[in-house]
Amino acid sequence: MTGPQHVFNQIRSSDTGEYYCEAWNEMGTDRSRTINMDVKYGPRNTSVSVSPSGEIVEGSSVTLTCSSDANPPVQSYTWWYKKNGGDYQSMTGPQHVFNQIRSSDTGEYYCEAWNEMGTDRSRTINMDVKYGPRNTSVSVSPSGE
Repeated sequence: MTGPQHVFNQIRSSDTGEYYCEAWNEMGTDRSRTINMDVKYGPRNTSVSVSPSGEIVEGSSVTLTCSSDANPPVQSYTWWYKKNGGDYQSMTGPQHVFNQIRSSDTGEYYCEAWNEMGTDRSRTINMDVKYGPRNTSVSVSPSGE
């Protein structure tokens, strides 16, 4: 680039880096000190991963992980979940571990990432916990003799 100034019309995170300028004339050249430009931005590309992937079976260990790109780094993660058609509830932290997942954990889950620049949320995942037959009963119709 040439000229006495450089204007960033729409600065982007990719503009983060070291900058200096150099001036010259027929008598010589001189260079400025180097400055570090650190472009801040709110969370983006927030996503949820489920480990292990695949079918979720009651009694197994399942970990939900929230991740996001942000500068400064994400300061807090909030999980929002709704089980069995109830109201949304929340919990905090980048991970939520189910040591022994239950069928009652079936529901909708998403996370929000926050830093001082803003907030971003992941897509909603539907977690469906599989389980074997239970409360098996037999009935006779018509009843009686």
